[in-house]
Amino acid sequence: MDKVKRFFELKELWKKSPENDRPTIDRQITDLLDSMDEKETELLTAGVQNDFENIHKEIADIKEQLTIRERLGPVLPYLSVSNLAKDYFGKSSSWFYQRLNGNSVHGKICKFTQEELAILDMALKDISRRITKLNLV
Repeated sequence: MDKVKRFFELKELWKKSPENDRPTIDRQITDLLDSMDEKETELLTAGVQNDFENIHKEIADIKEQLTIRERLGPVLPYLSVSNLAKDYFGKSSSWFYQRLNGNSVHGKICKFTQEELAILDMALKDISRRITKLNLV
């Protein structure tokens, strides 16, 4: 079996394993690393670097989602998310909250696309205009 591929399989297994199983996996990883030649080590280094780049991208995405949620925080309690999602996106409130909270659905992190963010921005401005035009007295 490809040793680099095996390393990443063991890494995933380690992440999913209970604490008491990890020393066994640690030994397997150590043995695997010790058995690698220079070329395999170079390939593994490139793979780990790619892993780090993906992690940094995920962190940036999470920070962006948190920023969106924080900015909506003060007004969210006053909005009907159900109507907002239905009227402006044609979706359910669950769909909206999955993206707002960055939930994982079918193994994929949900987030607003740039187009959806533009729609949300337009929707909030539309709601703001409606409220501004409202006269009760």
